[in-house]
This record gives sequence, C-alpha cells and structure tokens, in this order.
Amino acid sequence: MKLNTTTVLLCLLLLTATTLLAQQPEATYIRTIAVGSSTAISTDRSGSVYLLNPRRNIVQLDSLGRLVTLFSPTNNARVTTIDAWNPMKVLAFYADRQELLLLDRFLTPITSVALADFEINNTVKAAALSSDDGFWLFDETDFKLSKLDLRLRKVTIETPLNLVLDRNKFDIRMLREYQNQVYLLDYNSGIYVFDNLGNYKQKLPITGVSHIGFLNNELYYVKEGSLHLYDLYKHQEQTIAFPKDKNYTTALATKNRLYLFSGKAADVYSW
Repeated sequence: MKLNTTTVLLCLLLLTATTLLAQQPEATYIRTIAVGSSTAISTDRSGSVYLLNPRRNIVQLDSLGRLVTLFSPTNNARVTTIDAWNPMKVLAFYADRQELLLLDRFLTPITSVALADFEINNTVKAAALSSDDGFWLFDETDFKLSKLDLRLRKVTIETPLNLVLDRNKFDIRMLREYQNQVYLLDYNSGIYVFDNLGNYKQKLPITGVSHIGFLNNELYYVKEGSLHLYDLYKHQEQTIAFPKDKNYTTALATKNRLYLFSGKAADVYSW
C-alpha cells in the first residue's frame, strides 16, 4: 500500500506523541512534610534533598526522604538560598545579612563570608556556588553578574547586564550553575543563560517561575498546574499535569523522589 505524504506525517506525529507520553514517569504519593520555605531548596548529586524545616533549620533528607541531619543557626536570619550541587559543600545564602555560609556534607559550618569584607557593599539578590569553588553573585545595585574567588580574595568576573535585562522590570529569583552553564532566573522575562566565564549566551522564554531545578539533561519547573521538563540540548519539553485540587508552586526532583511544594508543606512522591 502506498502512503501519501499527509498520512506519513500524521503517523510520525502520533508516534512521537505516544513516545513522549510513555516516557512520563508515574508518581505515587508517599506523605506530606512541613517546610519553612518553598524556594530555599536544593538537591545534591547523590539524590539527597536540602530544605528548611518550620523552625528555619536546614535539614538534609536522604534519597528515600528520611532525615539525615540538620543545621540549626545561632541567629534568626532567614536563609534565602540553598545550593547543594557541589559534591563537597553546601551554600546557604542570607540576603538580608549579605552573608554566604558554607557547610560540609554533614551540615557542619566550614566558613562564613561577609560580602562587605570583599568591598561588595551593594545589594546581592542571588548567589550560587561555582564548580571551581567560587561564588556567582547577582548584584542588583550595580546590575551585574559577578564571580567571587575566595582564594584570590577578589571578584574575577564581572558581566554588566544593562544590555541583557530590563532594569525597570526585572525580578531575579535565583542563580545556579549546572553543567558549565550559569542560569539567572528572572520571574518577569525568563531564564538568562551564561557560560562559565560569564558570557551571555541566550534567554529561555520561561516566565512566571519562582524556582528551577536540574535533573540529568533537563531543567524543570512548576507552572500553571503542571511540572515542566525542558531538555537543555534537544530543546523539547514535556509536561506532567497535577491533580486539579493541588496548588503546587515549586518542585525538587531526584532519581526516585519528587517533592512538590505549596506554601508551608511539601508532598513527597516516588517516581
């Protein structure tokens, strides 16, 4: 039987759709846990999860969602960001104090860095660890992306953002390095991507998002009642719809666990 072009294209589209649906993981609800923040959250390379409990302690959960250890700060400052992707350390950033706190894998403090000690006296809104043990910083006063090197005790990279971001409309929510790329999340206009030297590369038009995560080659986020999984290299996206009675705002994904956050609680699923 000879197939015309229209029939062949239709068959290909149906095959592609069927394949994508088959690839979507099925999630099974396990339990609900109380949390102190839906955005100060992170995972490490082994699948452990780091988040704030209701008392603002940083807690580490293993790949099965069980408590491993916690860090209880001696002050009442609120952790803005947790970044645990570095295999040796965890970053806790305090935006209100303009302070970077490094913890080891047992959540024991290693060092505390006051940005003012490096003559960074402006307002850093977002911070992340770099793969070479430095810190990526977004300075909203000087409107730049910079990199702080503790060994050299100075800023080694500065990228002005005046030609990239709209200074009158930006709302930076987080900063993260992943697979030698730096991702700057602006709630209003999208995700700005830089290389590991701070050179601007592209913007992903993903708006209205408060937090992004990474798993394998995918960037994921929650928006409009669904979990979105965006392949960083194939530039393809899958979505997994949530039940209509759930109002999830952010997510953390590991190989076998999915944490979906809403307000002061997170539903934990296996997948």
